[in-house]
Amino acid sequence: MKGQKGDTRIALLAPLPGPYYIAAWNELNRLTGENLAVRFLSLSNTRRHWRVPVEEMRFDWAALAKGSQRPLLKWLLDQCRAGAAMLAFLVRWQPKAVICGGYDSLAAWTAFLWCKLFQRRLALCLDSHASDARPRSRLRLYLKQVFVSRCDSVAVLGNAARAYAIQLGAKESGIVRAPYGGDTALFAREAEKVDATAEKRLRGWPAKLILYSGRLAPEKGIFALLEAFKRVSETLLDAGLLLVGDGPLRRDAERYCQENSLDRAFFCGPQPYERMPYFYALADVLVLPSLSEPYGYVVIEAFACGVPAIVSRIAGAAADLIVEGQTGYCITPGDAEELALKIAIVLQDGELRKRMSENCRPKAREFGPQECAAGLLAAAGKPGFSGSRPTSAPRLAH
Repeated sequence: MKGQKGDTRIALLAPLPGPYYIAAWNELNRLTGENLAVRFLSLSNTRRHWRVPVEEMRFDWAALAKGSQRPLLKWLLDQCRAGAAMLAFLVRWQPKAVICGGYDSLAAWTAFLWCKLFQRRLALCLDSHASDARPRSRLRLYLKQVFVSRCDSVAVLGNAARAYAIQLGAKESGIVRAPYGGDTALFAREAEKVDATAEKRLRGWPAKLILYSGRLAPEKGIFALLEAFKRVSETLLDAGLLLVGDGPLRRDAERYCQENSLDRAFFCGPQPYERMPYFYALADVLVLPSLSEPYGYVVIEAFACGVPAIVSRIAGAAADLIVEGQTGYCITPGDAEELALKIAIVLQDGELRKRMSENCRPKAREFGPQECAAGLLAAAGKPGFSGSRPTSAPRLAH
């Protein structure tokens, strides 16, 4: 760790090294004069198929535990190891501010108690919202209220998260916006390199493509999407569906497509983050039909590539990004008929789709790495930093 004695240091606790956060953390490290240290609860998760982009991390980082999820005993042991490792790190490095990317880990509560005991600034990143349908026990809700209400600041992704933070007891004066959706400039550049017409012809895919990107899981509304595509494909013979991702419902979804002769639905499997601009470049519209969704980063990624979106109203991204008829449409969760109607409108009207594409790109630029880093810095109390200092080569502390 490079932070010098007397420097203003920021510690950031994150669940995983999600590739879409790396650019923002690099920028935050630059803004702090290379006084950022990131600690991950683990480097992997059985639900994710990420490649950890070690070569792109320009900040001090380390994993606190291996991240075993099952069986229960291993998970509990990892929680204890992560909590102990977090405490040792805080005592050794003495940061002036700690930013927690979540509250539901022993390491986060260790940071919470340490900050309160030694009067250090504590910030929480919050991207969930009150309408998210994920089950919440009374105990979890109580703990979340305690954590949120006692933080010095809360960094929110958008409007829905802001309202939820206030509902949980956060002081309005302590809420800052830290918008983020990945390296939007990179996505835009990479998508521009793709010859969509030639690629579709090469792969034998239809001229018009609907894209779904995410887990194939119950909360994602996959079967409402497949039912909607079934209706669309009956009238639009040049329409296809790309499903990028994996999950517990993949076999059931493939079986549904076989039984209903949906031979223009293509299961592309999980794809690395850096490969996603290719699929956005091929898409005419992104669909996020979730029944439960904290935000929906894929909408920002799609917008960066000029792809409009049809988004479930339950997703936090709907409130921030969807302007009806201008950047896409919102739909009722689980309503296959409404979803089919909106898909057909976008695919059939080339001029509308072109106008939407032009409107999407500037929206995405509001969620870039610089905007996120500035928000996180504000959440940390705007400590002194050297904004002109270049980012150095990676320093690995694991």
